[in-house]
Amino acid sequence: MNKESGDLKSNYNVPNLKRGLLIIELLAEHAQGLTLAEIIETLSISKSSAFRIVSTLIFKNYLQKNETTKKITLSRKLLTLGISSMNEQSIVEMSIDVMRALRDELKESVMLGVIIDNKGIILEQVSSSYPVKLYVEQGTHFHLHGSVGGKSILAFLPKEELNAVLKKMVLKPLTNNTIVSKKAFRIELEKIKLRGFAIDNGEDIEGINCLGAPIFNEYGYPLASLWIAAPHGRLPNANFNKKGNIVAKYALEISSKLGYIKS
Repeated sequence: MNKESGDLKSNYNVPNLKRGLLIIELLAEHAQGLTLAEIIETLSISKSSAFRIVSTLIFKNYLQKNETTKKITLSRKLLTLGISSMNEQSIVEMSIDVMRALRDELKESVMLGVIIDNKGIILEQVSSSYPVKLYVEQGTHFHLHGSVGGKSILAFLPKEELNAVLKKMVLKPLTNNTIVSKKAFRIELEKIKLRGFAIDNGEDIEGINCLGAPIFNEYGYPLASLWIAAPHGRLPNANFNKKGNIVAKYALEISSKLGYIKS
């Protein structure tokens, strides 16, 4: 080790930052979570330091705590930041050919999106082959409760994670068709799980209908969504079931590329 790297280690080591990273790394190995006492025992951190660090990470939404079990787990924010930084490009690369094939079959605009910090973000799109089409820029945000991009991911989240997301959500009306009741929204998510795809019947943008399905990683976690968007005249309610299943088929193809095996 040269002198400069030695100086960096001795002079710029931040103990609490180091402890915070150790806590995050530990929780990454325990998907079901750990209590504060278990974290303290495993890492041999003082109770006061562990409490302050964990409280800060919870406040900043990097960790979450189940008030019933007292288990602390990584939050969706941290998980999706990991997806964004390490896997976003690979998801797009693995999806783009499938997206083009879906566009060629249904001729509608195809979108790929993820949820980061309770916001939907479009990663990629393939434009419709029709003259009249919906076009959005990469990085555009979408509403979780009105869009199939949000609903198709939320429907397949683990129960505790879904509850945490819904607790923070405000279901404001975007059109006359937007679901604004959390009870009704939960019922809709259950329907999505049963049929395998989500429907946006002009709920996000009036006159635009969408059909979307989740993309799973190798662990069966819904890390992204694939969907088509079209004017309601080209995508009427009567076509939802047939075309929704087609979208789900292509989403499963991407999931398989990511290592997902359908049970």
